[in-house]
Amino acid sequence: MNTKKTYLFFTSFYKRIAIVFLLCCIQITTGQEEDFVIPDSLKTLDYDSIYKIHMKTYRDTLISKTYLYTYLKKAISENNTLEMAKAYSWLFYYAEEESEKIRLIDRSIALSKNLEGNITIKGYSFKGGYYLNNGQYTLALDNYLQALALAEKVNSTEYISITEHNIACIKTEIGKHQEALPLFKENFAHIITKHATDTVRYLNSIIPLAESYRYNNLLDSASVYHYEAIKRAYKSEHNYNRFYGRVIINEGINLFYKEKFKNAYDSIAKGIPILDKTRSENRKAYILGEFYLGKLQLLKQDAIGAKKHFLTVDSILQKEKITPLEIRESYEFMINFYKTNHKKEKQLEYINKLLKFDSVINQEASFVSSRLFKEFDTPLLLKEKEILINELKGNNKNLNLLVIFLSLLTLVAIAFLYRQYQKRKTYQKKFEQLISEDKLTQTTREKQQSDRDIGVADDIVEEILNKLVLFEQNHHYLKKNISTTSLAKDIKTNTKYLSKVINHHKQKNFTNYINDLRVAHAVIQLKENKTLKHYTIQGIAEEMGFNTAESFSSAFKKSTGIKTSYFIKKLYDLDTM
Repeated sequence: MNTKKTYLFFTSFYKRIAIVFLLCCIQITTGQEEDFVIPDSLKTLDYDSIYKIHMKTYRDTLISKTYLYTYLKKAISENNTLEMAKAYSWLFYYAEEESEKIRLIDRSIALSKNLEGNITIKGYSFKGGYYLNNGQYTLALDNYLQALALAEKVNSTEYISITEHNIACIKTEIGKHQEALPLFKENFAHIITKHATDTVRYLNSIIPLAESYRYNNLLDSASVYHYEAIKRAYKSEHNYNRFYGRVIINEGINLFYKEKFKNAYDSIAKGIPILDKTRSENRKAYILGEFYLGKLQLLKQDAIGAKKHFLTVDSILQKEKITPLEIRESYEFMINFYKTNHKKEKQLEYINKLLKFDSVINQEASFVSSRLFKEFDTPLLLKEKEILINELKGNNKNLNLLVIFLSLLTLVAIAFLYRQYQKRKTYQKKFEQLISEDKLTQTTREKQQSDRDIGVADDIVEEILNKLVLFEQNHHYLKKNISTTSLAKDIKTNTKYLSKVINHHKQKNFTNYINDLRVAHAVIQLKENKTLKHYTIQGIAEEMGFNTAESFSSAFKKSTGIKTSYFIKKLYDLDTM
């Protein structure tokens, strides 16, 4: 037996012996680390040795968990809080159930909170990554912000860069692409400077950066970074298997927007079969790959081919928790496809799926700026759903009733469309008034009043009015939670006098006075500040001093006569003209 064969034989033999030994001697159950017994062969190893062996076998879940539980058990027996925290954070990677994952990482965070080092930051970062990969962007952001605060507190440039990259990923998922791109660029610059030889970190940074360039319509830049990623992935078989499929799918999508449709199809079709679909990082690429293959089939007028890919998109989404914004179109296609083919059960099924999709999107992102028109909005979908349910119950058997029903429905539709037309005209007129108004008209003015005595001395009234002018000019109304008490204290008067002056000279109560100032300021800023237009409604509300998007939207509609979303949409239209 030659040397190579001898080596392979004994390597395989000892690996089998090790696995059999571990299976026979230990029983690891989720959440029951206290039941674990350290094998005799590992009892003399120190922490560093155990961890190094774990890293060599980390792809073998059973063996790796054995070493990690050994590490944890040793730390528990020695009451070593730091090492316990490390072990829990590593075991988090292997846990399968969500409750177990969260239990482990929360345990790590709790143990490490008062310790030196970056274990707590890592814990929040790992937890944020888990939520991000499962489409729970609010929870992901909560954890990333905690990680960032801790990183800034200890001036950890490493974790500041990592966390800002992760927050950029959230911004990408909710459509804030202009805000995400600078964060991706900063992280990539950090990787080049500090970790140029770390291929995994390099690729995990450059691929989202290229994707962000595409979302910002910088297609040539996206291609440049895709080619750099491909060159780097080619250097090792492991990285090729992990990253190559994802990169060429992304470049295929990029080629789609360059209108190189044949090349786009070839690239995506090549990438999907070699994509490692077991990795959470590749789920979005898989979904988008199938989605864009469907769009390419539609360009060929091949509805059946498009349907095949959109069905695959749907089947993936039913298993996964992520919902890329752009794939909404596939559900609209499926609804129309089944409607055209008179398959009402399937049409109803996909209306329900689209409603669920929109519900998930609206929970995580309150505002999506790129949508100008939708074939089906929620009220219309609900009405059509009700019609289909009634028809499927047999109401359509009576032809006369059906004709009457359809006639009534037509009248309702005409009335609805006419009402919408009138509303659009009114909104357009109010929008044009807002756009044409000079800045000076956006501040509240004293209305001409009679000399009616309001129970406040004239000199005090004059003093309060002068201070209100300064209050408005300095934009102090943008402070959150402002009240008559706080403002009266700031301008050194009492609440009774302040309320009377505002009610009489501004012709509105205090709440409306503040809200009108904030709305007027918002109108000016949205017209002049391009970045602000890309904020969510919640983000704009907070900039203007409101606590919630709902209170801002209500005040905006009351003050201007139009909805906030309509105003921003029309501003976008002006920018693209």
